[in-house]
Amino acid sequence: MKGWKVKQYLPALLWYVQRRVGSERGAVVAVRTRDICGVDRRCGHAVHWLMMRLVEKGLARRFKKGTYLIERRAVEEVLTALKEWI
Repeated sequence: MKGWKVKQYLPALLWYVQRRVGSERGAVVAVRTRDICGVDRRCGHAVHWLMMRLVEKGLARRFKKGTYLIERRAVEEVLTALKEWI
């Protein structure tokens, strides 16, 4: 996917993760593509691409289609990685 298309949706993902960290309880933070993008397929593909980069780094896990899990202890690393990509 083109870099500028991904960067268009990167702030939405960053904002979503920051918001979910403070509001959820438990050991993991769930990132749902549908909550970020709705029915926008381009956004969904960009978020999937970004989250798979985090999965490759070992910072997140793919739970099922459109749902990714980030452990609480890895949230700071995820946020710094997303901020670096901006």
